[in-house]
Amino acid sequence: VFAILFQSCKKSNSNTGGSGGGGTTPTATTYTRKAYVEDFTGTWCGWCPLMSYTLEQKKTQHGAKLIFVGMHYGPTTGQFDPFHSTSFLNLMNRYGINAFPTGLVNRQTVVSSSTLASNIDFAVAADSYVGIKMETTLSGTDCSLKTTVRFGSDFKTKTVKLVLMLVEDELKYNQVNYLANNSSYQSHPYYSAGNPMVNYTHYGVFRRVITSNLEGDIIPSANTGLGGEYVNTTLVNVTGIAAGKGKIVALVINDTGSATSTQVLNAQEVVVGQTQNF
Repeated sequence: VFAILFQSCKKSNSNTGGSGGGGTTPTATTYTRKAYVEDFTGTWCGWCPLMSYTLEQKKTQHGAKLIFVGMHYGPTTGQFDPFHSTSFLNLMNRYGINAFPTGLVNRQTVVSSSTLASNIDFAVAADSYVGIKMETTLSGTDCSLKTTVRFGSDFKTKTVKLVLMLVEDELKYNQVNYLANNSSYQSHPYYSAGNPMVNYTHYGVFRRVITSNLEGDIIPSANTGLGGEYVNTTLVNVTGIAAGKGKIVALVINDTGSATSTQVLNAQEVVVGQTQNF
């Protein structure tokens, strides 16, 4: 049962793969680590701008090494959010998230607005033994997606999953802002931004899940050994997504079954219609 506590803001698939190596002994390979953050938020939540602002600042600092998705909750008149979804409620329950805003870094560390920045800096500092390439072709409202995952270390004994989701940038809607004229935040840029912040620009808004759910689909262990490769192809419907604003986010996760030890091995994102290499 999902409960909200008011702290803070009281397809069509085919899959292929190979073991890699081509007759030679593969060696360990590292890839650029992309830190991944889920921002559990709402346009009705007056403290949520604290986290969204930090994410935008860290995106400026780290660039493509940081990927974040705004998970918007707001099903009722009192908590209305036009970007509301229920797809992530199981994820919130799994990690014990019951307040807004809350951040989840690499599906491993639950953070507040005050601890978000340091956790992002820590996450981007490491390398990854998993690489992700995403290739997309857009035809009307259909986006053909090919996701290739390569393993630079042996993950055969792990439960490795692939998560795919569609997000959208630059969606505008009024954002409640408790920082406005709040004496505790006089130095914050949002102190003078008004309450609400009219036509506030929301980035990385979760729109829909592409895999069976946000906890992911299992990648066969035959593909996850050292030098292994896994390829997923699917057709993504992008109806309603503004041209040039849609992105597809991919996560490769080591799911231990525990919220404290499960983690994102790497993440990737691609603009709909483009290609993003490993």
